[in-house]
Amino acid sequence: MVDQPNKDLGPCSITWGADDGEIELNPTFGGVTFKDEVLHVEVKEDQQGESPVDHVHTGRIVELTVPMTRSTLAKLEDVIMGSAVTSHTIKVSNKVGDATFALAREVIIKPLAGGVPGPDKTWLHIHRCYPFSSLEWLYDNAGQRVTNVVFKAYPDDFSEWQNEMWRVGARVA
Repeated sequence: MVDQPNKDLGPCSITWGADDGEIELNPTFGGVTFKDEVLHVEVKEDQQGESPVDHVHTGRIVELTVPMTRSTLAKLEDVIMGSAVTSHTIKVSNKVGDATFALAREVIIKPLAGGVPGPDKTWLHIHRCYPFSSLEWLYDNAGQRVTNVVFKAYPDDFSEWQNEMWRVGARVA
């Protein structure tokens, strides 16, 4: 049988900070989106006009969009920069100048079948990323509100996955 870790369809379970205080970001509504885009610059020659003759890789953008729904104040506080929960209130301030790399942690996306996570060989690991909230709450009588959180990934700098950004599959000793 061919190894197929990325199944055709189905929901997932998401955790952030697996090794240092795991935060579960479920439930979600509307589909979790993983994006990996390789960046490049065209190389041109006068003799070839505007047609590129080569491309040079310049980096990669890795993002995970998580549409959180039915979130508690504590979960919102975990993913909204500058937020603080006191009693039954969440307060959000305008944080300017705070770097996020030092706060970045691993996200693990576990495909679900029948509400149960699949084997670890099917899990998507983004080694080092940080959440950026992208709120646009609609108050009406027809749609369900979600809190979109976009996790932006950085190359890992200290673990066994140094300089890597993501992988699918279990840890290999």
